Amino acid sequence: MSEEEIRNVNADPEEAAPEAGKPKKEKKSVGAEILSWVLTLLTAVVAALVIRSVLFEPVRVDGASMNDTLADGEVMFVSKLDYASTWLSLPWQDNETKEGMPRLTTGFGSPSRFDVVICRYPGRGDTNFVKRLIGLPGDRVKIEDGFLYVNEEKFEEAYVNDDYRVNSGSAGASFDEVYIPKKGDVLTLQYTDANQNRIGVYVNGEAWIWRGISSDAVAEDGTRLSYRKDGSLLLNGEDITASTQKIIELVGKEFRLEKDLYFVMGDHRNNSNDSRAQGPISRDMIVGHVRFVFFPFNSWRGIQ
Repeated sequence: MSEEEIRNVNADPEEAAPEAGKPKKEKKSVGAEILSWVLTLLTAVVAALVIRSVLFEPVRVDGASMNDTLADGEVMFVSKLDYASTWLSLPWQDNETKEGMPRLTTGFGSPSRFDVVICRYPGRGDTNFVKRLIGLPGDRVKIEDGFLYVNEEKFEEAYVNDDYRVNSGSAGASFDEVYIPKKGDVLTLQYTDANQNRIGVYVNGEAWIWRGISSDAVAEDGTRLSYRKDGSLLLNGEDITASTQKIIELVGKEFRLEKDLYFVMGDHRNNSNDSRAQGPISRDMIVGHVRFVFFPFNSWRGIQ
């Protein structure tokens, strides 16, 4: 073997000339490698958020309020394509801050009566609740002897176990007819007695039976009135609950609601925290449409 051949055999491969047309691969620095991983993780997080916001989201059932339709511990497929509301808030923010953040309403449809939905309540931040949508904006709803009436039409509701129709539980099964407000309805403050000692909230001239309305109302001059679940009144963001004079000055002034409201209930009528206790909710508090149960796998089924 010649001296030149021996030199070639013993040569360091890294010092050998690269093949023609192939550039030499440069090693990434530690900083560049870390940056690459961070960008990959951020991309994955953003993709997951987009999917949960506009496509679908798995949600676990917690509690018995939707018995016998849904069981505690089951995992539901919640569609965001039908309709959705995405709250642009962060997990560590408090409930009041979360509820004040912008909300993005998406989807190709609108909530329909008897849909099973994921929703939220005033004062509970982004805590999810699963309920059935019973009353649409402008409906009149009541439960008599355990049976539902909407606009004087009786619905048998086959999904409600007859044992859950009895008048018991924290909220009770039966209630008198109530009106579900819609966008543009008139909100006023009126005296509730002939002696003008008390003032109540009225919708289209009817006394409002619940504390709070999950929609602001605006007067022609731009004045904004908010009636919160805790019974407080806010005028242009200022709490005027303790100011008798300011409230009196508003008596008779017309404010128009900015949002439609919806009435939801659990199928277990005697074990559900729903609109009977919380009042109707606005459209942007309905965050998705439950389509089917996919876990446990032996309980896979569609939700009608």
